[in-house]
Amino acid sequence: MQTLKCSQKEAQKILDKNRLTQNNLPIHKSQSIVGEVSLTHFFPSPLHLPKILQTPYFVVYDKPHKLLTHPKGTYPHLSVCDALKYEFGSYANPAHRLDYETAGLLLCAIDHRFETPIKLLFEHNQIQKTYIARVLGHITQKQLIQAPILVPKKGEKTYNLSIRSKISPQGKDSQTLITPLCYDQKTHTTLLRIHPLTGRTHQIRLHLSYIGHPILGDPLYGCQDSDAQAYLEETLSDEERMRRFGAPFLHLWAYELSFEWMGRCLTLQSNQIQF
Repeated sequence: MQTLKCSQKEAQKILDKNRLTQNNLPIHKSQSIVGEVSLTHFFPSPLHLPKILQTPYFVVYDKPHKLLTHPKGTYPHLSVCDALKYEFGSYANPAHRLDYETAGLLLCAIDHRFETPIKLLFEHNQIQKTYIARVLGHITQKQLIQAPILVPKKGEKTYNLSIRSKISPQGKDSQTLITPLCYDQKTHTTLLRIHPLTGRTHQIRLHLSYIGHPILGDPLYGCQDSDAQAYLEETLSDEERMRRFGAPFLHLWAYELSFEWMGRCLTLQSNQIQF
C-alpha cells in the first residue's frame, strides 16, 4: 500500500491474483515475509482512443477491432485500460466489456464513486445496447433467437477450443432479437440490427452461428475447428484470415447505447462501422 499508494482493497486484490511473490511462490494474506519480494503491477501506456462522450463521471470510447478491454494476464498487450488509466488514473475502470474482436461503444467509469451505479444500470437492463453485424446468408424477417448458452468456467478456459461458449440444455436462458436491414446479393450477406436481451459471453456470435448465419470474419464460431485453433494460436495474417473467414476482422459493432443519467436521456452511436 505504501509503495503503490493504493487502498487496502487494491492491495488485497493484488494478493488474490498472486502478483506478490517470493522465490517464485505467491504470498498469501496474513503471511509473514522476510527478505526480497517481487511485485507484478500494471502501468498504463499512452493510447489515444476516440471518444464519443466524456463527463465528470464516465467516458465512452469508440473501441476499434482487435483491442482488448482489459489486460490479458501479465502479457504486454495494449488494452482500453491503458488509455483509460493513463488519462484518468488507477481507479477508472470499464463498466462492461467488449470482445477483443468487437468494435464500438465502451462505457467506462472515471470517478470510482460512480462505478457501481453505472454497472448497476447494465445489471438492471437500464442501458439499451444495439449492435450491427454483417452475417453470411440471406435473412428476410425479424426473429427472436432463444437458445440456452453454457459459458466455460474460468478454470476451463485455455488457448484451445474450450474457450468457446456453446448451446446446451445445461446453459442459461439466452435471447437475441435480430432485424434485417439490407441484403447484399454480391457478397451473399445480410446486415442486421441486433438487440441482445441477455448478456452471455459471445452470445451474439454463437446465436447467429447457431441459426446458420455466422458473422462475417468470425474466427471462432461457424468455421472449421482447425481454422479456429489456428486463430487462437495467433499465427494468422490478415490475408490468411480473409481466406479462411471471409474478412480480416469480425463484422460486429457495438453501435448504440441508450440510457438515462442524472435525469438526462442519452443516445450515443459509434463511428467505427465499416461497410
